[in-house]
Amino acid sequence: MTLWLLGCAGKTEKKVDNPSIPKTSDKKTKLHKLEKLFVVGDFDGDKKMDTIFQHNYSRLTKNEIDNSADPLQNEWDTVVKWFFDQDADLYLTFNKNNQDTLHLGTAQGLYCLINIGDNNDDGKDEVAFVIDYLDFSRLNSCKIYSFCNDKWILLKQFGIFEGSFDFTSDKAPTFDNIKDYLEKQNGEWVYRDYLQESYDKQEGIGKMLMLKLARCK
Repeated sequence: MTLWLLGCAGKTEKKVDNPSIPKTSDKKTKLHKLEKLFVVGDFDGDKKMDTIFQHNYSRLTKNEIDNSADPLQNEWDTVVKWFFDQDADLYLTFNKNNQDTLHLGTAQGLYCLINIGDNNDDGKDEVAFVIDYLDFSRLNSCKIYSFCNDKWILLKQFGIFEGSFDFTSDKAPTFDNIKDYLEKQNGEWVYRDYLQESYDKQEGIGKMLMLKLARCK
């Protein structure tokens, strides 16, 4: 049985097999090198450059996942099952010892990992990212975190549409913004919330707003 998933505006986005129905084929899952992102900045406020690394870890094998199910060569439900079978854990770490680890759950990876600078004037850069969830929806959210009092603190999140990460090249580009949802314009970061736009004021729909983050407490 095949499920056709509809995106916004009723367009068909994905064709997937129903994972609850056994497959008659036992084709071997095709793997590819799993791309992992990193970003540089002063995230702890010590005036020295830090590096934040993306990790994909398998609790099953107790090892880092270097090669994973290729979404371009397998059905999407096969990719989803592969990561869950690995008991995969997506997380972010500093290049320094004894720093807090930010665990993000079971996911394929990140669409982007962006240093947005010191937006809230607390002496530390903030980081924005979008998680590549193992789901069947193209609705997602951008999360912005700060490293505050030795802990990762979520300062803001807002809705985005994953179509901003579509590309036609053979290799996925590194995204330093999220088109139409998080962009730097005239030296300032602006954003648009895909899920929570105000429909009370029709003229405000789709408008990019200035990004201003509160300091963590």
